[in-house]
Amino acid sequence: MPDSANPGAFRFAAMPPPLPPDLLALADGLEPAALGHLLDEGFTGPRHRHLAGRREASLGLVVTCRSHGADNAIVHHAISRLRPGDFLVIAREPGRPEACLGGGLALAAERAGCAGILVDGPVTDVQELRQLALPVWATGLTALTCKRRYEQGEFCEPVAIGGVAIVPGMFALGDENGVLFVDGAGLRACAPEAKARQAAQAQRYARVRAGERLAALNGTDEAFARILAQAAR
Repeated sequence: MPDSANPGAFRFAAMPPPLPPDLLALADGLEPAALGHLLDEGFTGPRHRHLAGRREASLGLVVTCRSHGADNAIVHHAISRLRPGDFLVIAREPGRPEACLGGGLALAAERAGCAGILVDGPVTDVQELRQLALPVWATGLTALTCKRRYEQGEFCEPVAIGGVAIVPGMFALGDENGVLFVDGAGLRACAPEAKARQAAQAQRYARVRAGERLAALNGTDEAFARILAQAAR
């Protein structure tokens, strides 16, 4: 660490307990959008896009860090602490133009067994990111990068991204459509119904392909028949 580094400018909290195997099994095959029919909060907006990595849904245990300004030393530290099944959330100050994550850090995270990374800012080395299975969500791309200045940062403390409060130990479920952050109780409560909805949807799609009307299958025709009947009175 450089002589000018200020240890007091860094804050470190304890890592959350590892990902419970039963929750991993419960979320297997579960899509974030299926939970979008049941939950109203915890979803990242369209500003955070899936830029690289596997497209299938990925569940991980949230570990956080906050990278300030052009200094991404804390990101290097966070990735060195990752365990299999962890999902890294990197908070950034609004409007910062630098990329705090690129191909080298993403490779190290993948080798550590990381389930995914969400950056509240741009990333770089997209060509290298696309060679990895590790899914990465970010706000965009840039060739301007952070440097390891060892000036300031936080590890495993609560952050807020896009209006979503994110606490280490929560669960992140993400695919190409976005990422959902939810606690264990919420995931256990909603996962069975969400999976049932996914199965029912697959059956409806098969019937629509066979020529049936979606509005007739999902109850929309019946609901509007009642609305129109009441309006005609």
